[in-house]
Amino acid sequence: MWRSVSLSARLNLIFASLFALWLLVDAAHVVLQAGARTRAETQSAMRLTKDFVATALMRLPAPPEPGAVEALVAGLQNLRHVRAGLGEPVLASSIMREANNESDAPRWFRALVDAPGEVTAIPVRLSDGRTESIVIVADPADEIDEVWAGARDHALVGAIMALAALGVTSLLIGRAVRPLQVASAALARLEAGDYAARAEGGGPPEIRNLNAKIDSLAEALGDLKRANNELAGRVFDAQDEERQAIAHELHDEFGPHLFALRAGAALLAKQLSDSPAAGAAARAIEAEVEALQGQNRRILADLRPAALEELGLAEALEALVAHWRRAEPGVAVTLDADPRVEAMSERASLTAYRFVQEAMTNAFRHAGATRIEVSLRFETPASEPSFGDAGLGGFVIRVADNGRGLQGETEAGMGLAGMRDRVRLLGGQVSIGSPPAGGVVVEARFGAAERENLPANPGSIPPKPSNH
Repeated sequence: MWRSVSLSARLNLIFASLFALWLLVDAAHVVLQAGARTRAETQSAMRLTKDFVATALMRLPAPPEPGAVEALVAGLQNLRHVRAGLGEPVLASSIMREANNESDAPRWFRALVDAPGEVTAIPVRLSDGRTESIVIVADPADEIDEVWAGARDHALVGAIMALAALGVTSLLIGRAVRPLQVASAALARLEAGDYAARAEGGGPPEIRNLNAKIDSLAEALGDLKRANNELAGRVFDAQDEERQAIAHELHDEFGPHLFALRAGAALLAKQLSDSPAAGAAARAIEAEVEALQGQNRRILADLRPAALEELGLAEALEALVAHWRRAEPGVAVTLDADPRVEAMSERASLTAYRFVQEAMTNAFRHAGATRIEVSLRFETPASEPSFGDAGLGGFVIRVADNGRGLQGETEAGMGLAGMRDRVRLLGGQVSIGSPPAGGVVVEARFGAAERENLPANPGSIPPKPSNH
């Protein structure tokens, strides 16, 4: 729990603990002084009262009259710290109880002061032959009440001063650690991939030095990211060039040979019409060559989407969707492409096409879906200028299906992993998730629309029918 407490809160707790300790020590000092002070006061009051009673008795006729003694005792009731009575010494206990009941100080404080009262009994022989005792009780209650009132006021003033000092130290601590918050915010932006973040701010030399090191780290990370993006771009460009070269070889070299083989097999089958077995073998060769031509066309489409170069991204995606509709007539495929996609760069168009191609392939192979939705849109208005690579500000590619969902699968395959790298190269991010309605949603977001997670309701694809 202590590890989760912030630095400013820790410093405030330390100062609050010091102030609380100071108040406790001060209170203990007051109590210790109060005990000695109260005992000295009660002893002095008892000594003075005894001397006064002795002097007063000496001035009375011997033996004194009972009324004179009662008047003497009545005059003692107004003395401070002393209570008196006429009777047996046991009267002292009732006098002490009465004094404690009238005290304003709480019982625990009187116990801490530890100043017991003193009792003295002075016997007096009266004129009527009786002997009475003047019981004098040194009562510390008044002194304890004074000490309690002073200690309470002292504690209140000390608490107010401690709170004021704590408020001032809290304000100073907050100002002192504010540069650390700037550094923390800069590090958080760096963690999120914003290498343009800088830890600007004042503070003591140690914090300024820390901020300078954070800025140097951000600059180094930015340079490294740019170098990595440049390297990744070269790698992808090399891959695309290699694919294009292989496609040219297959189309210009391998394709004509396959065509010649198929034509020769067809001609041979006609010439061997008198030999059924030889004719059947020639027709089988023709069928195999035709299958090879189909495989060659499929490989060419994967290596170099000709429609993308000739017709543009929207038409190329329409051709891709039409291909899947023919191959999987039981699956409904829809495509919604913003007309602005035609203005994207060649690299951005190729990335978008490859992303949709890979996502649809995975959906057809693994999802068991009955419906797939493909959309390419800009979340910025048409009148608002885009930004980023080739105008990708707010661009979103989304492929959603109503299949069986991820089913615990968290890692993307090699194809989507490569697409994630391509998307990241253009400043975007890829997210894969399962909405509450089921299925899988694969999104690539660029520029202003870039974010980590899918929306709470990524789509309105109906759930997979239970009887499918």
